[in-house]
Amino acid sequence: MAYDLYPRRIETDCLVFERVSRETLDPFEFYRVVTRDDWLGGATEHMPWFRFDRLDEVADFIDHAEEQWADRERAQYVLRSKEEERDVVGVTAYAPEWETRRAGSDIVLAKQYWGREYGLERASVFVELTFERYDLDAYYTTCAADNEPSRRMIEKYVEKYGGRHEGLLRHHSSRPSGDVTDQHRFTILRNEYEETTEDAETMAFDATW
Repeated sequence: MAYDLYPRRIETDCLVFERVSRETLDPFEFYRVVTRDDWLGGATEHMPWFRFDRLDEVADFIDHAEEQWADRERAQYVLRSKEEERDVVGVTAYAPEWETRRAGSDIVLAKQYWGREYGLERASVFVELTFERYDLDAYYTTCAADNEPSRRMIEKYVEKYGGRHEGLLRHHSSRPSGDVTDQHRFTILRNEYEETTEDAETMAFDATW
């Protein structure tokens, strides 16, 4: 049996991360979430690859998440809110790039849950795992130039860990439609993380491997 490099479950103050797998995620439950108006509208406006029109597409997403997990390429999680009776509120992914010794993550959060700092709480977990568990040298993320909610969220945790906004990458990322977007890039380096967390409590979450 292959060793799990990623936590199967993570619990923070407000959220429970559950690995996307056939055992943990009911495709019918997830389908009800991703076909809601708030998901198909504002939530995935800038992340259209997380839109699903049919139940078989949801099943394919779960199957692909299992393959990426087994290949140690990417860890996909559904996010459940402790404040909302463990309802599914979004999906997030963590993706180490082992050869370049860096990692990134992304998130889609149903619009009705915006403003609760779920994104910030989720990002803190992945930033701290990057440096303290996986011994990597950098954490990075990007967001579309016109995605102001994501940019504000990213700026909060990048500042918290001493990172910075690198700049605007023009004509950088393509979408399923073929459109190519400008992307803001942010990074946190190991020395910046260590300096800002020297006297802070970190890894203050429960993780089950």
